Amino acid sequence: MTAPAQASSMPGGLVYADVPNRAIAYIIDAILIFIAIIIVSTILGAVGLVAGGFVSSIVIGIVGLAVGAAYFIYTWTSMRATVGMKALGMQIGNAGDGKTLTMDQAVRRWLALSAPSIVAQAFSPIGLIGTLLALAAFAWFIFLIYSTAQSPTKQGWHDVFANTMVVKAAKAVA
Repeated sequence: MTAPAQASSMPGGLVYADVPNRAIAYIIDAILIFIAIIIVSTILGAVGLVAGGFVSSIVIGIVGLAVGAAYFIYTWTSMRATVGMKALGMQIGNAGDGKTLTMDQAVRRWLALSAPSIVAQAFSPIGLIGTLLALAAFAWFIFLIYSTAQSPTKQGWHDVFANTMVVKAAKAVA
């Protein structure tokens, strides 16, 4: 579908956000989350809660889970976009009416995006199992990108699962 056809099919001069813009936004968000996790982990290490080894990996995994969940769920439900999405002129809404996501939608979308990588991270210190789970998480991420790219509305499996849609202004820089 061409951009003019997309723009005419949606109100307010909006088009479906394309995969490259969504990927760049996700990378921006991942960097911000990584920085937050480093800060929280450093604080936990300073007070003796993270000292190394398997237990520390689990603690850091839980911290990463909490930081990532809080970031995505909060920004999607209160700001209609993450920092990365806002930087690229995108927003997320309910696929049916464009309204702000409900808490349920945000949690479902976050789980669909993040659960495999969280499990892989938690088991990363366990040799072969950790490696296999990391490969499975990577395959899941590729599947989400593929399903988004193949959809005429640019809704990946995670968007369909949560009934969400990512859009941007028709005149926004790609």
